[in-house]
Amino acid sequence: MQRSTPLQSDCRPAAMPVAAGRFLFHQVLRKPKGIEIVTIAAAESENPERSIAVAVRSVVWRISVFYIGSISIMVLVLPWDSSDLKSGPFVAVLNQAHLPYVAGFMELVVVIALLSAFNANIYGTSRMAYSLSRRGDGPAFMARISHSGVPLNAVLLSVFFGFVSVLLNWWLPDDLLGLLLNAVGSALLVIWIFIVVSHLRLRPRLERAGKLTVRMWLFPWLSYATLALLGGFVVLMLFDTDARTQLFSTCVLFLAITALAFLNARYRRKAVPATDPGQRAR
Repeated sequence: MQRSTPLQSDCRPAAMPVAAGRFLFHQVLRKPKGIEIVTIAAAESENPERSIAVAVRSVVWRISVFYIGSISIMVLVLPWDSSDLKSGPFVAVLNQAHLPYVAGFMELVVVIALLSAFNANIYGTSRMAYSLSRRGDGPAFMARISHSGVPLNAVLLSVFFGFVSVLLNWWLPDDLLGLLLNAVGSALLVIWIFIVVSHLRLRPRLERAGKLTVRMWLFPWLSYATLALLGGFVVLMLFDTDARTQLFSTCVLFLAITALAFLNARYRRKAVPATDPGQRAR
């Protein structure tokens, strides 16, 4: 009897859910993350309404060209079991084209892109920490801003955890990246689900108030379709061992954060009478 190769075994009908779940988890959910930063940055511009509309539209074609386009080229050029993939898919494609010095230049581009991503994450996390602190969902010191209008304490805290990740990478050089990437995929599901639900609830309210000028096609049916696709991702992730473990871990973390949020809200309700000026005068 001829033994099946890994590719053949993954393509059997019984194994298709596992293969699909593994692909969606590792190559779809974890890749186009961080696009929410685009709207955060646009909201701080001189004309937020126009800037947010332009930024959202640009994200669509940029993902279509730079991400889907590059993935398509790699899939068409490189065999799935190519040993060149160990050096990186982009470098492997350029080596296949036999272009001198381009592969080394691509490595420099990747390093610059990583630094740019780090800068964007510092920006996004600092603004999120600042926003949460202003609403009472974070330490008050992170809501302070500098003379130039920058949440300096939130930025410094974000940079501090960046250095913590460097130390963790030195401590666990072979395991840290895989742990972080696995944790991100299922956490993004929770974030995107809440974004879609918030959009379904807030868009009609903001349109009636005249505060929303960005149009959306097929609302609300396209949002419901997005929720259905995200639910399908969850089902497919249940067929993959690694994805299933991270999904359950994210559910536990989500429940813990929700419980802490309710406790924080309860504490704030009790603290309001104590800080009332009339109460202090008595």
